[in-house]
Amino acid sequence: MNGRDGLQGCLAANPEDWIIGRDRFAVGAVARPIVEGDDCGDVCACWEQEQKLYLFLADGLGHGEFARFAALAALASVRQHPPAPLPTIFAQCDRDIQETRGVAMGLAVIDPATQTATFCGVGNIRVLLLGDRPRHFSCSYGIVGAGFKSLAMETLAFAPGDHLILSSDGILEHFMAPDPRPGQPWSARTLAEAILAEWGIATDDAAVLVCRALGAG
Repeated sequence: MNGRDGLQGCLAANPEDWIIGRDRFAVGAVARPIVEGDDCGDVCACWEQEQKLYLFLADGLGHGEFARFAALAALASVRQHPPAPLPTIFAQCDRDIQETRGVAMGLAVIDPATQTATFCGVGNIRVLLLGDRPRHFSCSYGIVGAGFKSLAMETLAFAPGDHLILSSDGILEHFMAPDPRPGQPWSARTLAEAILAEWGIATDDAAVLVCRALGAG
């Protein structure tokens, strides 16, 4: 595959500065298993492909090793096939991971050329776009790997200064993005950590993926 990868798996990686053409994006993620030291079933990833930025979050059903295996299988499916419309990607992934537990999954595609974010999701993935006003993307019912109903694909403006935040259902549904603490420098990773700390559910794996559009470099 051409392009660049980042934040794969459950990595609590440092924020990354992505440059696509002349446009810059800050991306950061954090994930936490239900029990410290266990495998985490929530997987985040981002990559650049064909001058677009892809943001991925999968939540394997249940917890532990088999949940993580399902989430990583979903990521592998999405990445190994040629670029395609989001419904096609989801249909292929549904076929590819039928031998796993299945996942809830969200995939956002940021297009710098049109300053838009397009999202498609199945299951309990929470997606918040902070722009001129907060907007939520919706997900379709079902489980990737076990079938789902018709997909809802939405496209919204994603301009410089806007934030796109994806989370698993280990984060309370109506979470908000807290303001930075006084004197604390902003970063995508720091914001993801703050959301997890304030809105995370102790009885589930949890993950947060944050992307901010920084504008032309």
